[in-house]
Amino acid sequence: MTQSDSLIDPQLADAAAWRRKELATFLRSRRVRLSPEDHGILSSGRRRTNGLRREEMATLLGVSVSWYTKLEQGLDVTASPRLLGKIADVLFLSPVERTQLLRLGLDEAGIPIHPSADEVLPSVQMIIDAMHYSPAFVLTPRADYVACNRAARAFFGNFEQFSANGNQLLSLFTDDAVRKVLPDWIESARSQVAMFRTAFARNMHDPDLQDLVTTLLEESSEFRELWEQYELPSKTSRDLDYRLPDGKRCRFRHFTFFADLESEFRVEVFNPMDDATLQWMIARVDACPALPHDTGSH
Repeated sequence: MTQSDSLIDPQLADAAAWRRKELATFLRSRRVRLSPEDHGILSSGRRRTNGLRREEMATLLGVSVSWYTKLEQGLDVTASPRLLGKIADVLFLSPVERTQLLRLGLDEAGIPIHPSADEVLPSVQMIIDAMHYSPAFVLTPRADYVACNRAARAFFGNFEQFSANGNQLLSLFTDDAVRKVLPDWIESARSQVAMFRTAFARNMHDPDLQDLVTTLLEESSEFRELWEQYELPSKTSRDLDYRLPDGKRCRFRHFTFFADLESEFRVEVFNPMDDATLQWMIARVDACPALPHDTGSH
C-alpha cells in the first residue's frame, strides 16, 4: 500500500464515503495481523503479503474475492449484520473491535446530539479542580482542549499556549515544542490516536473532524502510520511511567471517562501511584500560578 493510498481525499465530504474508508482501513489492519495457520491454512512457499490474503478471507467468509476486495477498497458495497458478525469471527475481534466493526459496517452512527459546553463544563471543571495533585483535562470529540486543572498545567504546561489552537492531536504531531515537553511522546501519541478513533467513528459526518484527519494525514508521517494501524482503546485505565528530563521517574494511573451522556466530552486523569510521585506533584502544583477558576484549598 502506497502513502498516497492511505491519504483520504479531501473531497470526500460526505459521511458515507468516510465511513467506507474507515471500514476498509479497519479490515485491512486486522487481516494482516492474522496468519494462515490461525485458520488451518497450509502456507507453501514464500508469501508476498503479510497476514491472510484477500482471497483467503473471501473463502473463509463464503463471498466472492471481487466483493471482498471492493469492501477493503472502500467502494460502495454493503455487508449484512450477519456477514459483519462472521467477519468479526474470522478476524478474531475483541468485543471493542467488534463494536467498532458494527458501527462502521451498519452506518448507524446517525447525527448525534451535541451537548452544550456551557452546560457540561462548569460541573466537570469543579470535579477536576478538586483533584488537587492529579493532572486532568477535558477534550472535545475533535480532541480540542476545553478545560484543565492546575495540576495539569503544572505537569504538562499551559494548554492555552499550545500551538494549533489548542488541539491535542495537532499539537502532538506538528509541534516540536510539545513533543519535547512530554516525557513519553510516542506512548501519548499512540494512546490519543486510539481514543480519537472511536470519537471519529461516531462523528464522521462532522466536516471539522474530516478536515482534522485530512490535515494530520498530509502533515505527519507518524500520524499516518498510527492511523493505518487502527489501534482502539482496550481499557479505561492504564499505568504510566514517565521519565523526566532530570532523570526522575513518576508513576501515574491514567483514567478516561466521559462527562456527559452522549460521550462527547472526554476527561483524562493522571493519578499519582506512589508517594514519591505525589510529593513531586505537590511541589509542582505549589509552584504553578493559580487561575481564577482554581478552587479549593491544598
